[in-house]
Amino acid sequence: MSSRAAVVEPEVLNSERLNAVRSKIIERVSDTKKRLFAVVYINDRQFKVSQDDIIHLHHNVPLDVGDNIKLEKVLLVGGSEFSLIGRPLLSPDTVTVNATVIEKTTTSPELDYTMVNHKKIQIMKWLSKELTVLRINDIVVKPSALGTEGKDE
Repeated sequence: MSSRAAVVEPEVLNSERLNAVRSKIIERVSDTKKRLFAVVYINDRQFKVSQDDIIHLHHNVPLDVGDNIKLEKVLLVGGSEFSLIGRPLLSPDTVTVNATVIEKTTTSPELDYTMVNHKKIQIMKWLSKELTVLRINDIVVKPSALGTEGKDE
């Protein structure tokens, strides 16, 4: 028996089919009734978010309550009928995710208890982490940027 595996060649897309797919994506993005989702990269973590979601960041981010921010590290954006995947990130000209800082607080205290046997050493600490809470306002995909992406030149 031979241990060789069959190699499947990728399908080459012609420009007509590429333009048809691009126009369908632009049509879906421009429909405001469709809900989009995105995967964003914040503080070494990835979050899957959609409009009006709330995310908790486990660090003290130097922002004030009420500040509007624009998340530009977007890995993926999609809807019910399409997905745009970045390699590794989507261009900030193509998609932006807008968020608002709604709260800065701490987690409930957790007990950290250490006991060293035979030395009668007991250390008890109450630890709480700082949290920054963000609300995702909207996910904006610019159709004009989709028209130029991926064209053969």
